[in-house]
Amino acid sequence: MDRSHRSAEPALSYAVALIARPSVTPADGGCQEWIARQLAPLGFRRFAVNHGGVINSLFVRRGNRPGCLCFAGHTDVVPPGPEEEWRYPPFSAVVRDGLLHGRGAQDMKGAIACWMAAVEGLIAQGADLPTLQLAVTSDEEGEAVDGTRRIVQWLQQEGWLPDAVVVGEPSSLDQVGDVVRCGRRGVVQGRITVHGRQGHSAYPQDADNAIHRAIPLLARIAALDWGPPAPGFPPTTCQITNLTGGTGAINVIPGSCSARIDVRYNPANSYEEIRSRLEDCCAGQPVELDLQHAASAFSTGEGPLLDLVRRTVEEVCGHPCRPDTGGGTSDGRFFAGAGVPVVELGLTNRTIHQVDERVAVEELALLTALYRRVIEGFSACLGR
Repeated sequence: MDRSHRSAEPALSYAVALIARPSVTPADGGCQEWIARQLAPLGFRRFAVNHGGVINSLFVRRGNRPGCLCFAGHTDVVPPGPEEEWRYPPFSAVVRDGLLHGRGAQDMKGAIACWMAAVEGLIAQGADLPTLQLAVTSDEEGEAVDGTRRIVQWLQQEGWLPDAVVVGEPSSLDQVGDVVRCGRRGVVQGRITVHGRQGHSAYPQDADNAIHRAIPLLARIAALDWGPPAPGFPPTTCQITNLTGGTGAINVIPGSCSARIDVRYNPANSYEEIRSRLEDCCAGQPVELDLQHAASAFSTGEGPLLDLVRRTVEEVCGHPCRPDTGGGTSDGRFFAGAGVPVVELGLTNRTIHQVDERVAVEELALLTALYRRVIEGFSACLGR
C-alpha cells in the first residue's frame, strides 16, 4: 500500500464498502445498516426516520463540549448508465493508480466515509467533542420528498435541531476545499400550455395556431428582467427546457402547445414574485400555467461556521477557499429552511453523475483532515 493509501485509511476502506453496496435512488442497498454497525462502537445511537418507503437515519453521539454539529449526506446514487462503458463495474469499488472508481465515489459516499473516518480518529485519540449527528437519506438523487425533509421535521419535533450543518456534497472544483457552498438558488419549475384551434394548414383562417401564440409569449417570459441578485448569488434565470405541439402531421395546425420552464432564483426574488410575474405574462390569453416550487433559495452568508471552514481549508490545504452559491440545489435547503446555518464542503465534482465516476485517494485523506479540524474547532467557533 502506497503512502497516499495509508494516509486515506480508514476513509478509503469505508468508501469501498459503501460503493460496493448498489443503491440506485431511492434504494439504500444496506448502506445505512452498515454505517450503523461501524458507528455503534463509537457511541452513536441510530434513530430510523423512514417515510414513504425511503430509508432515513439519524445517528447521534452526545458530546462533552458545547454545541451540536450535524453532517448531512445521502447513500443513494444516480443510475450508472451503460455499464459496458465503465472501465470497471460501477459497484466494484476498484482502486487503481491512486484512484477509487465507482458510482458514488464523489457523489457522495466518499464524503460520508471521510466524515466517519474523521470522527473515528478523534474518538480514538480521546478528543473532547461536541454532540455529533449524522443525517443520511436514500432520497436525495430522486424526488427528495421523503428524505432529508422528513429528518428535519423529526428533529424539529424532538427539539434536536443542530447548531450547524455540514453537507458533504462535492462542492470542490479543482482541489479539495477550493470552493465551499454557502447558499443555493431556489427552483421553480412548471408547464405552460397554450390553447388554440386545430385545423388544416391550407385554411389558417379557420384555425388558431397554438404554436404561433406560444412563440411571442415564451419570448416575453425568456426576456423577463428579474432585477439585481442578492450579494454573492448569480442572477435569477428562466430557461425554456422543452416545447411540444402538433399532431405529427405536417398539414395540421396545432390546437395546443406545451412548454416546460425552469426558473433558478436567488434570494432577491421569491416564489410569490415569480408566480405573479409569470401570471401577468399569461394574462388575457388561452393559457394554463402549472407551477411547482421545487426548492427554496437559502444563504448562510458570513458568520462563524463559514469562517471556521474557510480558515480550516487555508490551514490544512494551503490554498484559499471561495464561498459560492452556484450549481443546482441540495438537501441543505431543508436545514436552512429550519433556521440552521449550512455549508457544503466535499470532494471535487469532475466526474459526478458520469460514466466511470472516480475520486483520487489523496482527496479522501485531505477531506478527512478537513472534517477533523472542523469538528475540533466547532465549539470554539460558537463562542461557547
